[in-house]
Amino acid sequence: MREKNLEYTLDWIAIQELVAEYGQAIDHGKDTGDWSRWERVFAPEVTSDYSRFMGVPPSTQPRAVLAKFGDTALECFTRVQHSTANTVRTEFTSGIHATVMAYAEVSHFFKLDGVPQEWTLVGRYTHDVVKTAAEGWRIQKVLLDPIHQRGNLLGLEFVKGRRFGTP
Repeated sequence: MREKNLEYTLDWIAIQELVAEYGQAIDHGKDTGDWSRWERVFAPEVTSDYSRFMGVPPSTQPRAVLAKFGDTALECFTRVQHSTANTVRTEFTSGIHATVMAYAEVSHFFKLDGVPQEWTLVGRYTHDVVKTAAEGWRIQKVLLDPIHQRGNLLGLEFVKGRRFGTP
């Protein structure tokens, strides 16, 4: 356990901002097509574990590859809105490592035959974060644990890469 002094408080605030930025940067990337903001929340090499959500094995890749994945996974949606709760828990495992848990509700909007649709995922993110010398706190590993889904579940199939006319 770290001593709760000014450095601890500044690190805690920076991590809170990083976790909020994770979701807001995804929304920005979807809105603008510029995924560099989302890319910057990650360490140069990042492990993404969406196995509980998408059924794909965890993978470690350069952060630019993960940013491209976000763009591809969300291409069928007209908008995406992340509502990230305050961090549920930040546990410092050392002066430069921490594990952070945060709940999020993510709404995905799309149209079918011109009719507006929504698919919403409620989940818990677990981020392993590292304090880098050059960039400050960055996400080194992200795990998404889905808790509940509502709305048109075709949205989940879109995230998994399914498109109309393909098996």
